Amino acid sequence: EVLEFRSYGVESTVIPGVSAAFSAPLLGSIPVTHRGISNQVVMCTGYGKDNSSPDLIQYHPEQTVVFLMAVGRLRELSDRLKILAGYPGDTAVGIVERAGCPDQRTVVGTLDTIADVAEEHDVRPPSTIVVGEVVRALLSDANSEEQFAGLVKGAVASSASE
Repeated sequence: EVLEFRSYGVESTVIPGVSAAFSAPLLGSIPVTHRGISNQVVMCTGYGKDNSSPDLIQYHPEQTVVFLMAVGRLRELSDRLKILAGYPGDTAVGIVERAGCPDQRTVVGTLDTIADVAEEHDVRPPSTIVVGEVVRALLSDANSEEQFAGLVKGAVASSASE
């Protein structure tokens, strides 16, 4: 964004803050790390230079991968994670849509199901995608495989009683 503003002759001021890669998941009740579940976080964009797909890091069971700006290629991303990076199809996936807004939603599934679940719930940008078992850590309504698909939260997670 800074470079875009500069191309119009406008110098912007960058104010440091917390990245959506960390804040959006937690607003959707998904920690990016959790003792005994995930001890590392990888952040990626959904689109590389010239609209390419990002290189993917190989699967590790104690790893969380957060994708920004990737919901538009969710099905392709899910397939690439399974085929090219060795992720099991039952790896948990959460999508936090419009994090921090009154109409925030969290949708969950697995790599095998998330593209269909997102389509069913008409998930749109801006959305943050979280891949890894941390997705299951705090979502008590989603702790069995049968329940682990669909809309979990319809609003900003502000208390444990939501």
